[in-house]
Amino acid sequence: MDVVAIVQTAYIGDVVLATPLLESARKSLPGWRVVAVVRAGCENVLGNNPFADEIVVWDKRGGEGGITGIAGMAARLRRLGLETAVVPHRSFRTGLAVLLAGARERIGFAKGGGVLFHTVRVPYRYGIHEVERNLMLASSAGWMSEGFRPMVFPDGGDRATVERTLAGVRSFCAFAPGSVWPTKRWPAESYAEVGRHFASGGLRVVVSGGGGDRETCARVAADVPGALDVSGMLTLRQSAELYRRSLFVLTGDTAPQHLAAAMDARVFSLFGPTVREFGFWPYTERGVVIEEDEACRPCGAHGHSGCPNRTHLCMRRITGMKVIQAIEARL
Repeated sequence: MDVVAIVQTAYIGDVVLATPLLESARKSLPGWRVVAVVRAGCENVLGNNPFADEIVVWDKRGGEGGITGIAGMAARLRRLGLETAVVPHRSFRTGLAVLLAGARERIGFAKGGGVLFHTVRVPYRYGIHEVERNLMLASSAGWMSEGFRPMVFPDGGDRATVERTLAGVRSFCAFAPGSVWPTKRWPAESYAEVGRHFASGGLRVVVSGGGGDRETCARVAADVPGALDVSGMLTLRQSAELYRRSLFVLTGDTAPQHLAAAMDARVFSLFGPTVREFGFWPYTERGVVIEEDEACRPCGAHGHSGCPNRTHLCMRRITGMKVIQAIEARL
């Protein structure tokens, strides 16, 4: 059986935005085995995905780092009999692993460290969404590329866990204030200001995040009457199910906005150091970006550990009232 791999070994949100490639591969290559290759920590988001036959996990920051990790991953993929690889991740390590795996066709972007290893190089366009960029890779392979969108597939166990975690809460909004990048975080006190406003109207606030976000989430929840802090309690798919049930999700330019959009939840995203033109806004008609114009924006493709100007004005000038008004205008 011929094997095709979709290789996205970046962050959780990137994996969510690559899921349309799995569906495109499945529907364009009947009879092929479709494999997803992701970094450790992202695999849960692909569980139950009907378009992936297998999920290969690369622990790039653990026991499979460095040259030996590249060689090991290449060997694992070679044993699968890899014929074609579509590689949206613009990484030297990822591109080299796919080359060493023996894939005859290697499709990726004409940008980034992995470009040397691709047999097909697709222009990387700004100003369009990452989903549409990824589907340009599918189109270059001759695959179907229209009408696909990111999807996450919580199962009955995920739904039951969320039900227990909510403990009877029905009408609520979800806040996801964390981020790997500190400059992408809106101040906790600003989230709390918005939370108090909606709590005063009878809407519960559920604060969500991964284990690394617990401190931030606790600060927000502590300042909002009746808030429920579920940080560190839910998997990625369970978080997606939480967002689906919410009245709206408030978060930054980070993974929760993509999980929420994949569930067609209403999502409000706070953009500071990054801008829409990079292509990572919430991919849904129910998504809204809230931002303030600053001369220093954008200051990088991702975020930073600290503001280069030491002011963080791009986020601090987004007021709680502006966010409240943006939300209420659309509810």
